[in-house]
Amino acid sequence: MRSPSPARFFLAMRLHPPYALAILAMVVAVGMWTTVVSPAELDSGLGMVLFVQMFLASSGFLVRARRGHFDPLLVGGGDRVATVAWHWVVSIAPGLAAWICLASAGSILGSPAAASAFVGGRAAALLIVSALSWTAGFTLPRGAAGLVWAAALLGLLLRGTDLLPPVALLPVSSAMALRHALTLLICPFLLIGNHALVTPGAIGAAALFSSVFLLAAWRASGGLDVYLVDRT
Repeated sequence: MRSPSPARFFLAMRLHPPYALAILAMVVAVGMWTTVVSPAELDSGLGMVLFVQMFLASSGFLVRARRGHFDPLLVGGGDRVATVAWHWVVSIAPGLAAWICLASAGSILGSPAAASAFVGGRAAALLIVSALSWTAGFTLPRGAAGLVWAAALLGLLLRGTDLLPPVALLPVSSAMALRHALTLLICPFLLIGNHALVTPGAIGAAALFSSVFLLAAWRASGGLDVYLVDRT
């Protein structure tokens, strides 16, 4: 029996709860309205989409796989890594579509932030969230990684932690570039809006680190026991 297409299968499995997609639709509507009224406010819509993406991308793989939800794909002897990669693609697809929609509207309306939303720091923020939230939530229930991440950011905000001191106030060094890259991994929202400059290469390094973590999770998935078996 031929295995189903991973993309169609995961779409049919409805990886995201309906209420999350409804919230995303409302965010896009509000972001579009804000951008139409003031193209310079595109970042407010992008920031909201980025926040929702933290939860959407954290769709959880291993928990549902061990419950047998994905057996039609996993028991057929197909490429496990490719299957897991498709799970990531479908997980981030709604947030990515919303991001493109807002960024395209901003580009048409002349928003100065639109270009960076496609190729630049803002696009890197979306990549970081999409990669890390899915990776962190690989072994967790759906939405758990996004919840923990949001709670951690809220805790830092309430403490008034200065995550990214201005470069001009500190000597630029490799250690500082690494610190900035790690800070962006913790809080990619710093790349949305007009914030303090980061050291050269920090954005690229943060995007690279998040991609490496994602690829490592894909590779590790090949050796995981996800089948329902009798262990008695």
